Amino acid sequence: MPQQYIRSILILIALAVISSTLAVAQSRTSLESGAVTSNHDWQNAQSISSSSGKLFVVTIAQPSRRQPCRIRSFTPDKLVCSRVIGGPRTYFPGQIIALILPGDHGSKLRWALGFNGGLAAAIWGTVVLAAICPACAVVTGIVALALFGAAGAVLIGDEQPDRLLYLAPGQRLTGKLRFLQP
Repeated sequence: MPQQYIRSILILIALAVISSTLAVAQSRTSLESGAVTSNHDWQNAQSISSSSGKLFVVTIAQPSRRQPCRIRSFTPDKLVCSRVIGGPRTYFPGQIIALILPGDHGSKLRWALGFNGGLAAAIWGTVVLAAICPACAVVTGIVALALFGAAGAVLIGDEQPDRLLYLAPGQRLTGKLRFLQP
């Protein structure tokens, strides 16, 4: 009887890995969207970014690096970003090549990893409790199934890639930044 439980648990783990792999393989990445060819104006970026509160800034001094920015103030003259360590950083429109609105890839990954960690713990609990308390094993098996469904729901949702809000006139992004969705 315990071998049957172990076999069922291993099949459940295999199904979780296969479905997660398929969900990630089907998601559209920002690399597929092509190069950015249109310019975006500063006022449009100002109106869109003020609701999100977080941006990535690409400057002329470091054109291949995205610098995180928590918006403190965003006016037609300057962008002021607060930082965790140190004072606020001020950027003027002449210093900025691009402003990028971050996507949700990082949060999806954290949620999926959390649900999969809970799934692993529930599966382990089911295997351990199968010999001691079959009713408890059934409950942890149901919890494992719920966590499996939650992880799948997180991974199957549409992923929002990083989006270009502002591109300075006459500038273009290079390296891995050139594949941002306009």
